[in-house]
Amino acid sequence: MDKIKHSSLKLFVILFSTFFLLGYIIYPLYKLMLMGSDVPGGIHQLVNKSLYGACLNSLTISLLSVIGSGIIGTFFAYTLHFKKIWFKRWMSVLILLPIAIPPMVAVMSYLFLLNDNGLLSRFLGLKELHFTGWKAILTVHLYSFYPLFYLFANNAIRSTDNSIVEASYMLGASKTATFFKVILPQLRPSLIGASILTFMASMASFSAPFIFGGSTRFLTTEIYYAKINGDNSIAAIYALVLSVITLIPLLFFLWYSKKIPSAAKSKGTAKKNSLAAHKKTDILSSALSFLFTLMIMLPVLSIVLISLLPDNFLMAHEINFSLKNYKALFKQYDLIEPFVNSVLVSLAGVLISLVVGISVGNLIRGKKNIFKSVTELVASIPYGIPGTVIGICLILSFNEPSVFSFSSVLVGNFWILPVAYAIRNLPIITQATKAGLQSIDPSLEEASKTMGASPVKTWRSITFPMISPFIIEAALLVFINAFGEFVATILLYTADTKTMPIEIYAQMRLDNNGMAATYGVVLFLIVLGIVFITRRNTNKR
Repeated sequence: MDKIKHSSLKLFVILFSTFFLLGYIIYPLYKLMLMGSDVPGGIHQLVNKSLYGACLNSLTISLLSVIGSGIIGTFFAYTLHFKKIWFKRWMSVLILLPIAIPPMVAVMSYLFLLNDNGLLSRFLGLKELHFTGWKAILTVHLYSFYPLFYLFANNAIRSTDNSIVEASYMLGASKTATFFKVILPQLRPSLIGASILTFMASMASFSAPFIFGGSTRFLTTEIYYAKINGDNSIAAIYALVLSVITLIPLLFFLWYSKKIPSAAKSKGTAKKNSLAAHKKTDILSSALSFLFTLMIMLPVLSIVLISLLPDNFLMAHEINFSLKNYKALFKQYDLIEPFVNSVLVSLAGVLISLVVGISVGNLIRGKKNIFKSVTELVASIPYGIPGTVIGICLILSFNEPSVFSFSSVLVGNFWILPVAYAIRNLPIITQATKAGLQSIDPSLEEASKTMGASPVKTWRSITFPMISPFIIEAALLVFINAFGEFVATILLYTADTKTMPIEIYAQMRLDNNGMAATYGVVLFLIVLGIVFITRRNTNKR
């Protein structure tokens, strides 16, 4: 009986996972290609739509973002590890602050801080900053993406045996030579991984080009403008081009991650860093770290400050700080509704991604075969697909009844947003489940089965409790991504499902800067709290 029950459950997992991957990843991409092939005028229409210019701009800003973020992140990873500076522990925490700032909130904070009527112009008398266009977009990208390089480089440096660096110094090599010939080779795999992920994230970026881009064309914004103009074929073509550009690095990353060489380490436990212990405090590095940390905190402080001001503070002669905006947010239903919507659709998205991700992660476990390899590849595709593309795919696929929507129209429905969030974050749950399963000693499960427990009971009593920390952390990360999601949401939301990032944009368009900043602060605090809980649990484990 137990064997029949286990076989039935395994068959259900296979069918369920296959249904979701086919219906919500393969089928939407097929519909996108089908629509993209139906472009009136063919290639000439694409030239008229300035596809080449949008591609060039997106590629350029992405490459600049990779280079700039790489320099900043690697520099501070090296500085905070090898040099003795003031308040190092606090610096190492504050330097990761941008991780907790959703893209739309980061854009808004810089807009309030550096635009011609921003805080610096008003209180410091700085005029004609002209914070727009390429420099604004690149600034926001560097602010958002350098923590990725910092984390990758920092982890690589901490896992490297520092006796290698000490040996280089003892042999007479300078600090510069040691960095380029000893340290940098150890960081190369991590930096390549961070570069690929940053490139994909920058190509998929929508908020900064949308707010600061003006008339400059980028692939993500062109998809949005084509869609709102009703030109689905052109939107599909732009989405296809963007998908190809982002999927190629993803496929390379999946291949390269299996080829990454191990960092050079000595036998036994790697020697911890002792190079900075007997050095004097590096004043220059301390000053640079302090100034950079201040620059990181300024955008956050700007939205906190503006949230305490009335919406028309730019026109007021006297400024009075108050909690009026916060009181209004939690007392008026029309203002708190976007917060409620964000919580509901994010939790629904987490639930869907958990059910599908755990099923797929369990399915691809064990010895590889063609079916498992293809399943894992398909489940990884959404990581390389930008939110705008996912939005367009869902619109083209579910604007009419189909077997995958259970004979209903999902577009305009509440569930379209949770489905979009689940699709986009599916790789996170899948890989977390896979990592958790790989960390389990197979002898534990074998012992359970030997003692008479059924496979289902073994999973429930042994396997799931052991992988639950991985799944909980992944679920929190999915919630963070969904809660601050703006890119796909702006294409899919309705008046009844308006979320906080959408409401922030709406309030900014109405010049209600105080209320927009209030939403941003609440969103930031929620995400910051979840990030803190996640990192604390990770460190404990």
